[in-house]
Amino acid sequence: MTDISEQKRVEEKLRESNALLEERQREIDAELSTAARVQESLAPHTMVWKDLAVEAYYGPAYTIGGDFGIVVPRGDDFLNVIVCDVSGHGVSSALIANRIYSETLHELERTCDPANLLHQLHEFVLNRIGQDGFYFTMAAARFSNRGRRVSFASAGHPPVIHVSKGSARLLGPRTGILGSLPETAQSESAEDFELAPGDRLILYTDGLVEVFNGLDEMLGVEGLQGLILESAQRPIQELKQAILNGVNAWSAGPLSDDVSLVIVEVR
Repeated sequence: MTDISEQKRVEEKLRESNALLEERQREIDAELSTAARVQESLAPHTMVWKDLAVEAYYGPAYTIGGDFGIVVPRGDDFLNVIVCDVSGHGVSSALIANRIYSETLHELERTCDPANLLHQLHEFVLNRIGQDGFYFTMAAARFSNRGRRVSFASAGHPPVIHVSKGSARLLGPRTGILGSLPETAQSESAEDFELAPGDRLILYTDGLVEVFNGLDEMLGVEGLQGLILESAQRPIQELKQAILNGVNAWSAGPLSDDVSLVIVEVR
């Protein structure tokens, strides 16, 4: 006869350990689900304000991500449109993104200048959150005169694309990444220019352009610009979908970075 009582005890302990691990995994999944719902509340949203129509999209690479967008009016005078990309992925990036989001809303009540907004947020993160290897990029636009005038500033962010009369120009950043290097300089001023009916501004994060095909070729800003011009005459909702479809068609696999996209159209 063989005594298997010790083997039975080991098997029972394994079953108990597996049950505890499964329960802990369910708790983690529930926490991530809650965090994802909170993160979705930071996503830019579609709206109409005065003579502007706004279409937006947000897709995290994982359950939660580090992108956020703000599309918020300040009464009848201004519409603020902001897209931000926090370095990294997952829970830590999402927590920092949430904190920068709330500070951005606070600063928007105090400043009318996008360049000053970026500088204030840089100082806040550098002094209150700063850690080795962390940074964020941001593009900020403030629309006035019913949406016919825009003041724009960007730091370390992919170029915003301004489409007008069938052509496109790039609005690049004037400063480097934010929240990391103390010497990052404040832009002298925001760029101000007039908009005409039919003009569109496309703001996005780098997850939309740092996409590689099967030949390891990156779509890049020029590739995105081409996708936009191909569908420039289509309604704004269809343009948004054409951009997303084009990016996914280029990609050799699932997108590996968070994606935010905001299209603003003057009507």
